[in-house]
Amino acid sequence: MKFCFATFCFGERYYEQVNRFIEDISKSDFHANLIVMTDNPEMIKNECFVTTFNIKDFNPEYSNYANNYYDFDFSVKRYSVLAAFKLGFTNVILIDADMRVNYGLFNEENIINSFKPNSILGPVTYNFSEQINTNSELGNRLLEYERHFNISVDKEKLNFMPEDCIQYISIDEDKFSHFLSSWDRCISYKQTKPLRNIPAGNIDEMCFSSLINGIEVGNNSDKSLNIIYAQHDKWY
Repeated sequence: MKFCFATFCFGERYYEQVNRFIEDISKSDFHANLIVMTDNPEMIKNECFVTTFNIKDFNPEYSNYANNYYDFDFSVKRYSVLAAFKLGFTNVILIDADMRVNYGLFNEENIINSFKPNSILGPVTYNFSEQINTNSELGNRLLEYERHFNISVDKEKLNFMPEDCIQYISIDEDKFSHFLSSWDRCISYKQTKPLRNIPAGNIDEMCFSSLINGIEVGNNSDKSLNIIYAQHDKWY
């Protein structure tokens, strides 16, 4: 199976985090492909397994950004997935910048076994019913997309909404562009409404776009837990 990791980084703190992950991969026996979307490619370590893209070549509007957690527009991460697709990858692990490698588990076999065809999975997931019952922004945004696009998704398939820190994306090639287009439409609506990006920005857009295109969402913690892990910088 051909697959890659894909991430995004904007600002000094996040260049350093991605470069740390690149160093981790370099020290590993398995040099997995990594795609990086950024506003400053020169800040990213140049390794044979790393492909770096400038956001200006995809959407220059994201070159101007709020450099803090609460206001940063995380919808830029869809261009990391688009870059991967343009390179021929339909199996993508979409990750935040602050990932680390668990050397005891980080190998090709474990990673491949964490994918499921035609699905978006994650080791950490949200329960949609809980988000609705608590009137959370995550639940309200998804309901907003249903109303706006006049499309209802099967809520019973949303018991596990993959958290956006680590997501294993495996989408049939003929569905991939439709999935990305639906995600774009959600973001365009979010920006005109406007709807907030946090908490858990993009989880609802991705789940909504998955289900209306016949893509499963779910949990894969039994396969993927701790292959990679987040090392958060507690600065916010």
